Amino acid sequence: MWYVLQTMTGREEELVHYIEEIVPKELYTDCFVAYYERVWRKQQESVVHVERLFPGYVFIVSDTPKELYLCLKKVPAMSKMIADGNFDFLSIEEEEEAFFANMLKNQHIVRLSYVELDGKGRIFRVCGPLKEYADSIVKAQYKKRYVIIRLKMMGSYKTVALGVILKEDIQQEIRYGKVETPLEMPEFYHAAQPEKDHGYAAGDHVSVISGSFENMSGVIWKVKKDTVEIGVHLFGQDMSMEVPVNDIRKNFP
Repeated sequence: MWYVLQTMTGREEELVHYIEEIVPKELYTDCFVAYYERVWRKQQESVVHVERLFPGYVFIVSDTPKELYLCLKKVPAMSKMIADGNFDFLSIEEEEEAFFANMLKNQHIVRLSYVELDGKGRIFRVCGPLKEYADSIVKAQYKKRYVIIRLKMMGSYKTVALGVILKEDIQQEIRYGKVETPLEMPEFYHAAQPEKDHGYAAGDHVSVISGSFENMSGVIWKVKKDTVEIGVHLFGQDMSMEVPVNDIRKNFP
């Protein structure tokens, strides 16, 4: 079962650290902070920030909640636990758990979703984490590259912001900016180290194996220091997108 703990905003990673240090590993299978990617537009440039999805909340997965609760009382960084009337910390319902498991399957980070509009501000095509929850959108700020969806969490309805990218974003280089660093930063957020040869060349057929363009395939047009420019046939035309070399795999005939 999934459970939720509450702490002071900005101290979520500290709480995870204390739990990992104090709580026996057999009492839980995972403990983490949820993040999401958000695009910020600066001087007509798309910059991806990684931010906390639920500031002040930490998720923990356990099959022994009573024993876990007793251990958690020893954790000094925790200000309080979300509790029901019996002072048991609150479990996430099955429907909510399915939502989080689906959204956070990529290292506990909700990656960007691609959205194409029909010219009237309505969604024509969507792919990525938002695809299954497009009907739950209650507000959209496409110029600011995010939408807000409404979902049930811990017995009440809450709103959550999810980052999106548009067609004009994938026609230019997207770089990473601020990252609210998890305890273990995912490899694709580390600054790439220069390499003499990463094995790719113009004309190679490749598939994207992770990131916002996962499962897309195309041909390398240009090779850069730590990224490649891939040409893909999308929506009836050839389009260019910039992809980190760590996010692609060469397709061999």
